[in-house]
Amino acid sequence: MTTPDFEATADAFGLLADPVRVEIVDALWQSEETPVPYSDVRDAVGLRDSGRFNYHLSKLTDHFVEKTDDGYRLRPTGLLVVNAVYAGSYVDAPSREGIDVDGACPTCGAPLVGEYDAGMFRVSCADCDTQLFMLSFSPQGVARRDDEELLDAVSLHARAHTRRASGGLCPFCGGSMTSDLELDAETGLPLSTLVVTDCQNCGATNRSSVGFSVLEHPVVSGFLYEHGVAGDAPPWQFDWCLSDDPLTVESRDPPRVAVDVAANGADETLRVTVGADGHVAGTERVEAGAQ
Repeated sequence: MTTPDFEATADAFGLLADPVRVEIVDALWQSEETPVPYSDVRDAVGLRDSGRFNYHLSKLTDHFVEKTDDGYRLRPTGLLVVNAVYAGSYVDAPSREGIDVDGACPTCGAPLVGEYDAGMFRVSCADCDTQLFMLSFSPQGVARRDDEELLDAVSLHARAHTRRASGGLCPFCGGSMTSDLELDAETGLPLSTLVVTDCQNCGATNRSSVGFSVLEHPVVSGFLYEHGVAGDAPPWQFDWCLSDDPLTVESRDPPRVAVDVAANGADETLRVTVGADGHVAGTERVEAGAQ
């Protein structure tokens, strides 16, 4: 794992330690032209004291803002600030509970419910409290959506998150990720077989069921689409994403499993084999219920 430069990062955050500086970054983002003339930036911020405005602008220049002959524009680091501002990353997050996610608990069969709190979206059983899904999600992504819209958005976010991790791209820092198939992982879930991806840069770990890890594979997506399953259907609606029951251990050394992907009562399933590296090693269509 890479050792981060904490001092440089703290210095960069310190440069944003005034609302005027964040407003300057936002003004550059909102402008329809780039670079933005000095006078336009100042007018957008609305600060009459030119000395104070120049002081704050100078603190941002060369770090979050680039000065050109024609004005100012955001650097890529400034865009990251804008993303954090509009995602609501540093403000109090809303909370929501009791969301019907249209799924059943693989342990007891009771309905699954969703909740959002402290920046995390979770799906758990309404009766036995078994937690089946958890992923961070931006506060503003919740505040502006009703329950149905929120579920659609979280599903898309979860699929993109796992697709990036499975492809070796860290969803958090952009670093390289490696993956492994673990047969006897200790979890609080109704499964012990996981695909685990680890970032070699920031150390982030993504843990997913075998079913969820293959959900975005093109053969799996094509099979589900062929049988009328929406391409953005959430993982908690598939039994084969929630437990080890649809799995067959083909080998323990090296680890190798097969998961049977089922869709809408079809008379066939897609058997997906996953190897020790956590990636799809093969697929075949079999009669539903076949061993």
